[in-house]
Amino acid sequence: EVCPDAYLLLSANPVFEGTNLLSRESGIKVMGFCHGHHGVDTIAETLGIDINKLDWQVAGFNHNIWLTRFNYEGKDAYALIDDWIDNNQSGWVPKDPFDDQFSHCTVDMYKFYGRMPIGDSVRNGSWKYHYDDETKRRWLGEPYGGADSTTGWKWYKNHFLKESTDKMIRFASDSSVTLLKEFPQNEMSGEQHILFIDALINDNEKRLVLNVPNKNSIVSGFPEEVIVEVPVTVNRNGIYPEKIEPAIPDRIVKMYLYPRWLRMEWALQAYIEKDIEILEEFLVRDTRTRSYEQVQAVLQDILSANPVMKKHYC
Repeated sequence: EVCPDAYLLLSANPVFEGTNLLSRESGIKVMGFCHGHHGVDTIAETLGIDINKLDWQVAGFNHNIWLTRFNYEGKDAYALIDDWIDNNQSGWVPKDPFDDQFSHCTVDMYKFYGRMPIGDSVRNGSWKYHYDDETKRRWLGEPYGGADSTTGWKWYKNHFLKESTDKMIRFASDSSVTLLKEFPQNEMSGEQHILFIDALINDNEKRLVLNVPNKNSIVSGFPEEVIVEVPVTVNRNGIYPEKIEPAIPDRIVKMYLYPRWLRMEWALQAYIEKDIEILEEFLVRDTRTRSYEQVQAVLQDILSANPVMKKHYC
């Protein structure tokens, strides 16, 4: 109401559902942000090539993006990925639970879909990689089994969250501690918010990867109102998505992106209609569900723990 032309920069998950809901229902100018595309940096670093000499594109939905174009010094660089897999994959060991860009899961998905999944697209692979912790360790590496295993999540809480909490407490309680002292000024965080603002306000043009409406079928096969995550150029005049060349392979669109798109639409329908039966049906179709009684018990537990959600749906 106060700033109708302002952008809402959305980083809180679920970015895919959140950006679609806000852009359709509120009229707010919402822009979705994520750092998952930096998986391309990890690939370049692992292969030992200069990312500044790469011609690359990623495309898809938030947490569901794929390396559609990967050229190095004018040549298709997927051959470099293939060589690394042939010579190094067997000895791959993750540095931490989130180090999965060259995991056995990633390589298996690449072989099936024909393109490399980037960032959290790996974690959103099929259930065959996630049946239990033993399965996770086999596909996502010892000793963690990825970020979503029992061990991986414990690591996340004990390391990342604890470190972040300690920093916030230190900032709040000690006036001598400043952000500029804590973080060197020439060190980029990898997040894109300040770059976006700088480009839009100061006209310092940037190439970013953002979540934008699929206008003019940036990603073919999906309606224009669906939010897609793609490279864009941002300057004072606006936000200009790149044409995705080559297009996302048909197998990825139909077998990976379509199911994710439908789950987003189900979630929005449940929320907008305040219909708990849609949530029930959502869970009934989940691979992990064993009975309807289990679905009812899960929803009851969630609603009991979340009064705001309970008021919305009940």
